[in-house]
Amino acid sequence: MPSSLTWLDHDAAAQARSATLLALLDQPGTRDELGFGGIRDALSDQLFPGTSVIQTRLRYMLLLPRMFMGLEASSVRPKDFAERARQDELKLNDCLAEEEGAFGRDSGHTLKRLASSVYWAGMRSWGIFARSGSQQDYFSAIEQIRRERSWKQQRDDGMEDAELIAQTWHPSLEKLVPVAALEEGSLSLTADEAEFIREQWKVHHPQTLLVWLAQDKGRLGDCADAGFPWLHPQIRQAPQPLRELVEHARQFSRLANGASLVYNLALAEASSNDERREEYGQELKTWIDGVPASQLGEWDMVQFWEQVERVGRPIHPRTREFVSSWLALVKAGQADSPQSRSLVRERERSLKGNLSRFNPENLDRWSGASGLGILNYRWGITRRHLADLLHGLEAA
Repeated sequence: MPSSLTWLDHDAAAQARSATLLALLDQPGTRDELGFGGIRDALSDQLFPGTSVIQTRLRYMLLLPRMFMGLEASSVRPKDFAERARQDELKLNDCLAEEEGAFGRDSGHTLKRLASSVYWAGMRSWGIFARSGSQQDYFSAIEQIRRERSWKQQRDDGMEDAELIAQTWHPSLEKLVPVAALEEGSLSLTADEAEFIREQWKVHHPQTLLVWLAQDKGRLGDCADAGFPWLHPQIRQAPQPLRELVEHARQFSRLANGASLVYNLALAEASSNDERREEYGQELKTWIDGVPASQLGEWDMVQFWEQVERVGRPIHPRTREFVSSWLALVKAGQADSPQSRSLVRERERSLKGNLSRFNPENLDRWSGASGLGILNYRWGITRRHLADLLHGLEAA
């Protein structure tokens, strides 16, 4: 029986999270076997808001709005708008096909997931899209948007005010991104575009690591060689709230990685896979040696949970209980123990039910490495975006 996701109703943010999850299910190392995703995403949203691991290049945040602006001003009928948008986006893909990180380089016009759906939440988060709602909401509202724009306000002197209402996109985009940019085939930002994006970050997410890194070219340049946010050479110079956030993210990433090692070790033992059992047993020993219990003992979990839920996304009590129980075992020197195996086994079963890999009939579905990706909180794509930003700023 294949696993599936079902939802009845949700807001645009929930829709974006669901779509991202579905896109990640087939990527190695990204499966959330132990239910850490809510914590990971809450911290990621605070560090790098508007980003997504399935984004590729920063300039899409500007090219796509410019494409939609042209469609809004065209004579395309509302009922045809969504399909015309798809066709125009596929044409854009053709123009960008030679660029690194271009969507549809391999699949061409058979591409199922368009860049616009991947970037929509980010465009909204950064104030580039000026309305609320999902991309489908936008498509459905085109007729109303055009109708509202046709209404012109009467001034006191009887002259008509031609100022448009029902704004959809940031008013600077029309001059900032010329129509010709859609045919140039470049994903490199201009200097003005880079400055615009940096300003949008500063206006909409001022107290974030994303903004702090972007405000200085030296910090931007240092991102390239930092494998994780906490390894950035200037991180100790960040404001205290950011340093505390990054430290919480670092500690949880280490803790989650240990639990994933125990999970895979337990599966190796259950499936009598001696090679994998030896491999994960050694990796867990190395992990234990590298994560002194004394350091975890100094970690303020009360502040951690307050930090996680600061964005208004509560964590399920059972997830909290699992994290606390796992941390207690690590502190007690029982990370590699029957108790730790029992803990991860019961956690996974509570999440998967009959689909648990620990059920004998499902053991052969274990790939040998599940959920082992070390949490980096979207640092990979953020680093790519920051490199694009720096390249644009230096293009001046």
